[in-house]
Amino acid sequence: MSTKPTDELLDHSYDGIREFDNPIPAWWNWIFIGSIAFSLVYYVHYHVAGTGKSVYAAYEADMEQHRAKLAEQAQQVAASMSEEKLLAVMHEPAMVEAGKTKYDATCAACHGPKGEGLVGPNLTDPFWIHADGTLMSIREVVAQGVTEKGMPAWEKILSAEEMMQVVAYLGTMRDTNVEGKAPEGDRVGPGDSKSDGAPGSSSDLDEVADDEGETAGS
Repeated sequence: MSTKPTDELLDHSYDGIREFDNPIPAWWNWIFIGSIAFSLVYYVHYHVAGTGKSVYAAYEADMEQHRAKLAEQAQQVAASMSEEKLLAVMHEPAMVEAGKTKYDATCAACHGPKGEGLVGPNLTDPFWIHADGTLMSIREVVAQGVTEKGMPAWEKILSAEEMMQVVAYLGTMRDTNVEGKAPEGDRVGPGDSKSDGAPGSSSDLDEVADDEGETAGS
């Protein structure tokens, strides 16, 4: 049985360059045919029948599951949170110091290094725009953010512990009245935001003054 000879030179040449007339390997032909068959099946599966899920759709489905998981975790953390728990954290110097570090890195650019307010509002006066001065309301604003003002939802960025640290530090700022941006929002009465007896607050100073007055009068 005769076979086609290999390494047979063709008659034509290009600039003195000639080529062999060797047959294409069978494996290459099968890969080429398989690629065409695969592309036809792919086209029908994804674009005609619509039974396939695109890479983007698969990504969106994974992200939706991730967002749902984060939301569930956030709800669990929020359900376990209370004014008393945040107040207890506020009395832990190490947690407050960690909160200050995180505040300096993420919040000071808008609210000022001392909470005096820059782009964001003053956090040290008794006026509140979105919160009511309680630690829980402050946590809610920090967690959910204020998108129309450019403040992100920090609970999606910070851990639960970091959230408590930041809120605890913000709690120590309340009613310290650092000179800065003009008051914004509604005024909260002296006892409204400070009923928890936070250290360093104006209510503490009032109590000290009352005690000194009683001592002097006794």
